[in-house]
Amino acid sequence: MAKKLETDILCIGAGIASLSTALSLLRTLKAQGKKLPRVTIVEKSRSIGNHILSGAVIDPEGFEGLLTPEEIAKMPIEARVTKESFHMLFNKKIAMKIPWVPPMMQAHGFPVGSLTKLTQYFAQLCEKEGAQIFTSFAVTELIEDAKGRIIGARTGAKGVDRDGKPKENHLPGEAIYAKTVVLGEGGCGILTEKLIKSKGLYSLRGDQSYALGIKEVIEVPANEERAGEIDHTFGYPADWSTYGGGFVYHVSATQVMICYAYALDYTQPEKDPHTLFRLFKRHPSVAQHIAGGKSVAYGAKVIPEGGYYSVPEVVADGALIVGDGAGLVDTLRIKGVHISMQSGVAAAQTLAACWNANDFSYEALKPYTKRLKATSGWKQLRRVKNVRAPFSTFLGLGVMSAGLAWALKGLLPFWMVKMSPDHEELHPLKGGKLPPPQSLPATPTSPDRLTDVFMSGTIHDEDQPCHLKIKDRATCRECLLKYGAPCQRFCPAEVYRVEEGHVHIDFSNCLHCKTCQVKDPYLNIEWNFPQGGDGPRYTRM
Repeated sequence: MAKKLETDILCIGAGIASLSTALSLLRTLKAQGKKLPRVTIVEKSRSIGNHILSGAVIDPEGFEGLLTPEEIAKMPIEARVTKESFHMLFNKKIAMKIPWVPPMMQAHGFPVGSLTKLTQYFAQLCEKEGAQIFTSFAVTELIEDAKGRIIGARTGAKGVDRDGKPKENHLPGEAIYAKTVVLGEGGCGILTEKLIKSKGLYSLRGDQSYALGIKEVIEVPANEERAGEIDHTFGYPADWSTYGGGFVYHVSATQVMICYAYALDYTQPEKDPHTLFRLFKRHPSVAQHIAGGKSVAYGAKVIPEGGYYSVPEVVADGALIVGDGAGLVDTLRIKGVHISMQSGVAAAQTLAACWNANDFSYEALKPYTKRLKATSGWKQLRRVKNVRAPFSTFLGLGVMSAGLAWALKGLLPFWMVKMSPDHEELHPLKGGKLPPPQSLPATPTSPDRLTDVFMSGTIHDEDQPCHLKIKDRATCRECLLKYGAPCQRFCPAEVYRVEEGHVHIDFSNCLHCKTCQVKDPYLNIEWNFPQGGDGPRYTRM
């Protein structure tokens, strides 16, 4: 990359939403016989897909108008859903199979597999159409003109030591100027969050709500009959007032994906999502899927699940927000890949019109909102707009509200049910002391936390500035006394640990999941970008 670049459309993040935007835009204009714009995609991970984490059972609606039937047939998917079940887990031993899979959860025939691999496939299609993709470059800042319009972005410097001084391999940051910037960073994207705050693009609810999804890939003895089998659960090990559930996907005869998602509005500071994940895998209903297996890959990320009322304004002067960064996840089905694709297509249609008219003004970009709201994915969001909130009160109420919302197409309740920001929900320690931590023996299908981190492939150059900063140490000590330093438990990668009454940070373990950015009760942790190319290196997630 040159020191200064000019392009027409700059996409930040090479996830499904950004790639769908680029692919649809280039194909739309090509079909119209138009001169094609320069489309540049900048990704902070070392290789495409390294920072992508999802289920994924993919609703095929997202492929409509984006991929050809031949391309759909060639997707790197090993199985489609052949058998599905739904279980309520009451405690560590007892489960009840729901007699039927709720209509909103049914996925028979849907492709199931690695979103990492699917993202790599989309990137290949984009490059074939003429898009340029640069990896290992973290975009750290949006560039504005004197009137506040977004006119580009700047990448972070590489080759800087822990004191901020250039090393022999120093590479300064580079400015990239564009007619429009597409933000596809994913959930809790740093640039996206800053843009929302600086431009007042707040949602109706004001704050997004998140869950932490922890996932492993487990190699199991070959069994062709189970390929395509999936199981969803809710209940244990979550308590009755916390939204939590898991899934088990047999993506091939020898590979199982297993995930547990735990809502980050939980109240008990002693809770440890990684321990809950391990307890989930020990439940007999779940353990039978992975018997005789071995964990081979691990990852974690936050999932935006605030839904309809937590979607911000998606258009700013010079910028569009697509995918998970806009909170476009169906909170009942916990599905967002297809909606991300649809948001990318809606953005592409808008950008194609802008390109043809040579007008990228705010007024010209505004139709993206209308196009997004015309998609089937948006209609799904609206149908379950109040489903998430009741789960924070009582699990049974949440289940009833989910069924009611589906049956009445979201008509009741007709008002917005309020939710507090996740970081405000923690209660102080009872008696001012933490209960003894639960000790679980490590097994091939239940590794300890550091073994899991190793399997994520996470690598950071340790001779660089720490990208995780505690803003105020006095506040940190107060948090330690009041909440027992919950950062050492809510982090799924053992980045934070308490030694001699102080919180220490091992940023080299960081999975870039952003949980600390969401759940710290004092918002006293600042997440910055490490140098491009660092972080997890997912290859099969």
